[in-house]
Amino acid sequence: MKRGAYTSLFLLLAILLLVLVGCSKKECTLISDCTKAGYTSTCVDNTCVRTPIPGACGNGKCDTGENECSCESDCGVCAGAVAGSTLLQKTCDGDDVCTVGVPITKIKPVSVTNTIISQGNTFKVTTTFNQPFNFKKDSFSTKLILDNIANFVSHIRITKYELSGVNKDKQNVVLASKDVNKPLSTSTSVADDLHLMMETSDLEGTVTNPVLKVNYEYLLTQGSTSQLKNAQIINPIKGVSVAWVLPPVDYDCPKDCDDNNAGTADMCGVETQFFCEHTPIANACGNFQCDSNENRCTCATDCGTCSGSAGQYLDMACQTNICISSLKSGVQITPVSLFDDRNIGAFRLNNRYTYNKPFDTVNDRIKAEFTLYDMQATASDVSIETIRVLDGQQELGYLVVNRQLTSVGQSFFVDVPVTNAMRPEVSQYATLSVAFSYMQNGVLRKGTFTKPLEKITFITPGTV
Repeated sequence: MKRGAYTSLFLLLAILLLVLVGCSKKECTLISDCTKAGYTSTCVDNTCVRTPIPGACGNGKCDTGENECSCESDCGVCAGAVAGSTLLQKTCDGDDVCTVGVPITKIKPVSVTNTIISQGNTFKVTTTFNQPFNFKKDSFSTKLILDNIANFVSHIRITKYELSGVNKDKQNVVLASKDVNKPLSTSTSVADDLHLMMETSDLEGTVTNPVLKVNYEYLLTQGSTSQLKNAQIINPIKGVSVAWVLPPVDYDCPKDCDDNNAGTADMCGVETQFFCEHTPIANACGNFQCDSNENRCTCATDCGTCSGSAGQYLDMACQTNICISSLKSGVQITPVSLFDDRNIGAFRLNNRYTYNKPFDTVNDRIKAEFTLYDMQATASDVSIETIRVLDGQQELGYLVVNRQLTSVGQSFFVDVPVTNAMRPEVSQYATLSVAFSYMQNGVLRKGTFTKPLEKITFITPGTV
């Protein structure tokens, strides 16, 4: 090759090298060459100039409003176990908030139902909780059902819960204590959420032998006397150990704390440790108090339902917003008639007593008919003065008669009311006590005779 040709080739290579060097210094030619998330970008002298956008994800700064879930590139990754715990992990919730808790896949709901008999009353107690249990997030739910109420017992009201268990140091600790005031009947149930807490520096642990104690009061009626009594349901949650976690963070209140009860005020905040609380509103239906303006027909939630049997012959039902007893459908009324041949000595009576079974104390009367069958010549002016209906020493009814039988064959009848029988239904042994007087040889004489009837069921429809 000639010397001129070598020179030309060298010059060509030098020019190409200069072009390549010049091109390598050009970072951009268009603004689009500099685009980067989180920055405003421009191309100046073939060089990208970028300025962080305040608050934008990707600007290299974890700004207010950003976190590991909403902007991983600026704030880091929300993942991994919490030091000192085998259960707690960092996870993103549905609102893009990085929180500490137990992953949903590792949480198992546990529900245990026991039947407990206390003071002759049969309760069904159901406890439901998450396993493991998060002290700062979960609620320990209870539900009580009254399957059977003992004789002479009424007006059961739940007053307190206490949940306890055994910790790692073999000590019995109280996990929750809550005062309540809620009525419980065979047609209603009582449900509550308990918020558990334990003094510890541990992040997790286990409680064994959990026991739920439920205090309640009831009205015991025996005869004409009623007493308010206190009792306790002891409900061991057998076969269950409660694994728990105590995260080193607080949680926000739930989005919705409405318990759908107009009788309670719903609240949540620092004062409730970010749990939902429902405080009864005075004089409002649903506040679990049967206020003076409420009854079983206007507010069954607070006062109990107006339904069910009031005895063998009566049911309870609402009429014009008043809970009253009424006769069951299909009840057969049986008339009873008893004859009484009464020989006093100076005279002789043939008496007949008629009444219904069951006996309606509102509409029924004991019809007592007296006939003068015979009378000695020395006697006159036989008078029936009063009639009492007795059960032992208890007076069930009373009637002033003051009517005379002056001649043989004469008769009259009266209707004797029963006003003092227990309501709305009671069975009692009834005896008629008849006070009489007569004249004999010009002397006024008085006496009394009794006639046992039988055991009668007295009912009072329309009673509250």
